[in-house]
Amino acid sequence: MGTVLNSVHPFTSFFYFIGVIILSMMFLHPVFLVIELLLLVLYNLVQKNGAKLKQTMKGSWFLILAIIIINPLLNHRGSHFLFYIGNNPITLEAVVYGIIMALSFSCLLITFISYNSVITSHKFLYLFSRISPQLALLTMITMRFVPLFIRRLTTISAIQKTRGIQMTSGKIKKRAHSGMRLVQILLVCSLEEALQTADSMEARGYGVKKRTTYLSYQLERRDIISLIGGLLILLICIYSKLQGFGNLQIYPELGKLGLDLIQNQIVLILTVLFVGYPLILEGRELLWWSWQK
Repeated sequence: MGTVLNSVHPFTSFFYFIGVIILSMMFLHPVFLVIELLLLVLYNLVQKNGAKLKQTMKGSWFLILAIIIINPLLNHRGSHFLFYIGNNPITLEAVVYGIIMALSFSCLLITFISYNSVITSHKFLYLFSRISPQLALLTMITMRFVPLFIRRLTTISAIQKTRGIQMTSGKIKKRAHSGMRLVQILLVCSLEEALQTADSMEARGYGVKKRTTYLSYQLERRDIISLIGGLLILLICIYSKLQGFGNLQIYPELGKLGLDLIQNQIVLILTVLFVGYPLILEGRELLWWSWQK
């Protein structure tokens, strides 16, 4: 389902996602990250990405849990000792840092789900093909490589299953042989299609000179205001980070989780405004349609 963010200029939406990634990696504070995570999940639900979100988190929960567990096992810094595993002390600071890293990773993961729904291949090529057509094409191909391989492997597995070639039953040796057979078919099909695509692109003269695009986007007043406001917010947040605001002291001793200083509260509000920009657009659009009725 298309949202209002899909209708803005591609540079505006691309700048938004870059800013969200920067904020998610910059402010490593549980309050910041939890609010960002809730806003990103809510926007994905507005985008009707609930199934993708569930599938992605289902496949990533092990990695998220590993981040939380492995950090206290490897990092023993901190002054609050909780318990010992063998001779290795587990500190509260290491546990909190692992949770923060897991929250940051989750924000980035969910951000890319929204990104794939908003920044289509046409928009990506529109933004970067004039700068470097080869690099833009290579980046786009790389980003769709894994999903495309998974879809092809699923199709090939379903077809070959009718011939008795499958990895879900039989002895380990037979499963391994079937798996190698499926991978061989996948690589042959992919290489053949890659050669056909390369011949087609060469015949069309791709990369010989700068190319135009059949999609035309115009920077509207909404886009200009959004870019100026977003850039201003992002610069203030970066400056505040350099001044030490929006931080949670973890080492050598865990600091307070609260946001007592007014500067921290202002930075939090600005971060919420930036991350919640698509939801603000949706709310504005909903109010406008309600007023029209």
